[in-house]
Amino acid sequence: MSKVFEHYLHIEIEKGYEPIITSYVIDDGWNLPVEVVERIDLKIQESYLQEMRRLKTLHNEHKGDWLTMDVARKYEAKSWIYRVLYDYQNIHQVREIERELQELYGVTELEAVNILNGHNVKDYVEKYHRIQYLIPAAINAQEICDDLVDEYFEMVG
Repeated sequence: MSKVFEHYLHIEIEKGYEPIITSYVIDDGWNLPVEVVERIDLKIQESYLQEMRRLKTLHNEHKGDWLTMDVARKYEAKSWIYRVLYDYQNIHQVREIERELQELYGVTELEAVNILNGHNVKDYVEKYHRIQYLIPAAINAQEICDDLVDEYFEMVG
């Protein structure tokens, strides 16, 4: 009877940043060679490093201040005032607020529209927080493991 065990991986992203600890499950019955496990580890580490490079690029290209929940709520409230209190007569003002949000906080046009309408605000704030502080998104280590194990078994027949 085979056993399932969890393989832990400690990834040093970069000096000055907290290391990432991730894991994936391996079935002992697979009888994987050490080289395959090392390849899985390397692929996971490369994925995190690629994500970190992506974040650094976005961080360096960001224009303006960083979006926060307070800022988003302020702009949503401004938009609401112009749309609801003025009976949708000041759509031009809403477009101005949208452009201002884009210019001052570096959000995309779609993000600005959604923020003004109160949609996905938490997701956008979290996105820009991760970019500001270079916090990589979680990489699905198990999916990488499963793909490479499948590839290995296809190769060996």
